[in-house]
Amino acid sequence: MRIRAINAEKMGLSNRLTLINLIRTNPGVSRRELSRLAGLDPSTVTKIITSLLDKGLVVEQGVRDADQPGRKSIMLRVSRDAAVCLAAEVGVESTRIAAGYLDASFEVLEEFSTPPDEDSFFRAFADRMESIRSSSKTREFCALSFAVPGMVEWGSNILKHLPHMGWKDVNLAGNLRRTLPWLDIPVFAANEAKLPLIAEMFRNPGISRLHSGVYVYLSQGVGGALLVGDKIIHGTGNTAGELGHMVIDASGPLCHCGSRGCFETFVSIDRVVKKYEERKESLPGRNFREKFRLLLDRSSSGDGAASEVLEEMKEYLAIGLSNLANILNPDFIMLGGVGSIFPSAFIRSVSDAVAARALGPAGAELLFTRASLGIESAALEGATLMAMNHHIKKVI
Repeated sequence: MRIRAINAEKMGLSNRLTLINLIRTNPGVSRRELSRLAGLDPSTVTKIITSLLDKGLVVEQGVRDADQPGRKSIMLRVSRDAAVCLAAEVGVESTRIAAGYLDASFEVLEEFSTPPDEDSFFRAFADRMESIRSSSKTREFCALSFAVPGMVEWGSNILKHLPHMGWKDVNLAGNLRRTLPWLDIPVFAANEAKLPLIAEMFRNPGISRLHSGVYVYLSQGVGGALLVGDKIIHGTGNTAGELGHMVIDASGPLCHCGSRGCFETFVSIDRVVKKYEERKESLPGRNFREKFRLLLDRSSSGDGAASEVLEEMKEYLAIGLSNLANILNPDFIMLGGVGSIFPSAFIRSVSDAVAARALGPAGAELLFTRASLGIESAALEGATLMAMNHHIKKVI
């Protein structure tokens, strides 16, 4: 009897999660459509939706014509403000803190230059959190989640190694308790490349039916996330997806990690920008993202030096990504981060070069695509989803 009760409880939770996630990804969906999409009996759907309405997680919003003549369908949406979290994107150059909502939308509340050392960072972060607290007295935040540029010990929130920032074995929760003793909500952290893949899986219909893939996060450094059997894998030491430290040339440039010739020493945007500036002139811009955008524009306008460094970047991308195609044989490879702003012609060129280098079967069915979410939104949306997914399981 106990086993049956546990299984029934898990089944009920699974059905509730399925329906609320379908409503989150299909705003305006009807009960009839939910029954079809989830493969659940209409009476089960009605019962669960009634519960979600009672809890304030879902709202009825308008009607539209149904498939059957003379009938109207009531449209369902999640209640955006039913839960609010805080999501922080810690970047090498700047850090943003946003309020995230149940529908996975967010709004940036604070932004500041990322201090070089961890003590200064947590003091600056605490100052911004105090400001948010004082201006949001009527809000209750359900969780705080971080996107960080490096390796995170999954489950413990220990920041194992952030190479570009020089941080090692940083106790995230401990530092927050020290600087923000009033903070009493769940805290989560994940790599800045894994969270955008979570967001793409939530938003992007182009990969909704695919089960394995590689998300490549191009920024100052190169991160990645590996999807295997519908799950993002972390690895025994939480290094799965650290694509940037795949060695391409053993005698190549020195990397932040201490090795030489890592993938990111050839294709990270700071290296590409610096290569252009060494060959021609300094690029204006507040940060490397702005400079790289200008580099793309100059290449499109006929700047030979810009086109030259981007061509070299493309060749090294093809080498690294064809290695991944051969080793993992994924359904898709997605270029994210600044990869989301590459011109279509550049994406096609990289795709062709990867197909030419990869083994025939590895490239034959490979979907090579650009991320649908830009670098300004992907990590924060993923961090919002990480927090909200945890919260939903608690309250549903």
